Amino acid sequence: LAVIESLLKRTLVKLDLAMSGEECLKMTRKKAYDLIFMDHMMPGMDGIETLKELRKDEGNYNKDIPVIALTANAVAGSQEFYLENGFDDYLSKPIDPEKLEFMLRKYL
Repeated sequence: LAVIESLLKRTLVKLDLAMSGEECLKMTRKKAYDLIFMDHMMPGMDGIETLKELRKDEGNYNKDIPVIALTANAVAGSQEFYLENGFDDYLSKPIDPEKLEFMLRKYL
């Protein structure tokens, strides 16, 4: 979270940070977002489980917004894996600042 926050600081994007999948779901039920960056490995529910809950939550403001996976898993086939699991895109760690800004421009 600290790395993403630092990388996005100069963009002046307003951030809300969730420490877990459960916290993410609570936050997305209360406020509409433009884009979500979601770590695959989180305490409690992982990113895939959290995304599946988000997508089926009819009352959630963010049910259909773009969600980008953040992952240390950068092996061949990773992109297909995340797309098949419902993410709109993915970024591998360590996060490349140029790729991060490209994703912001692409999805906002």
